[in-house]
Amino acid sequence: MPTLHEKAAAFAERHRGPGIIVLPNAWDPGSAVLLAEAGFPFIATTSSGMAFFQGMPDGEVISRSRMLELCGQIAAAVDVPVSGDLEAGYGPDPGDVAATVEGAVAAGLVGCNIEDATGDRDHPLFELELAVERVRAGAAAARASGLPFVLNARVDPYLVGMGTPEENMAESIRRANAYREAGADCLFVPGVSDRESIERLVREIDGPLNILGARGGAANQMPMSELEALGVRRVSIGGSLALAALALVRRAAAELIEQGTTGYTRDAMRNADANALMARAGRG
Repeated sequence: MPTLHEKAAAFAERHRGPGIIVLPNAWDPGSAVLLAEAGFPFIATTSSGMAFFQGMPDGEVISRSRMLELCGQIAAAVDVPVSGDLEAGYGPDPGDVAATVEGAVAAGLVGCNIEDATGDRDHPLFELELAVERVRAGAAAARASGLPFVLNARVDPYLVGMGTPEENMAESIRRANAYREAGADCLFVPGVSDRESIERLVREIDGPLNILGARGGAANQMPMSELEALGVRRVSIGGSLALAALALVRRAAAELIEQGTTGYTRDAMRNADANALMARAGRG
């Protein structure tokens, strides 16, 4: 089994080399085991999926300590490197972000997302100067750990609907480049899916670009091969897989209560297969 340093080095190196990193997002150890078994060399977590499967809403309702505990359980369940979705760093101050990165390293993660959305409807983004200091503090904490930790700075003008499409684009580029200069290893701009916008982000952001490759049931998402051809370095799928699993449970429940049938079992894994898979992963 590789050491945490070896995992982190492999993950960091893939951000520097050619090709695209496709990151599926797990929400618990079982989903992580399934994704690793499918052959993904790296896995991320999803804060929304983890919250929903804890019976809680998204948006830092789960505490930092609890989120890091859950991320640590996921990282311990698989041999592949795991990066954590750590929302806005669990506090507004640069010191909060530093503490979150320190906790991520201690939990066995090789990287994390830190977003610049505040959750405040009246002031949806951190002021740029503070946002930059938050990224700088996280990057400094990562360097101090001695681990080649990948800090992925998430840039949220599109998600919060800051302005017009052009204003969102310009602000995303401005913030991404400022975060890169502050020490971010990768820049995450969710909310864009059209070719022209992605090409511009790749061209004008001075660092590896991460986009969200699955959004709200949209059928027009580009295949990973096309995103790679555009120069996107990293694609994650956010909470989409967890939401698909929740939708399956909802449909199954409706069938059972309304029709009294269990047709949902047609596509279910066999108990013996699931048991064997988790046993191979060392969970039993």
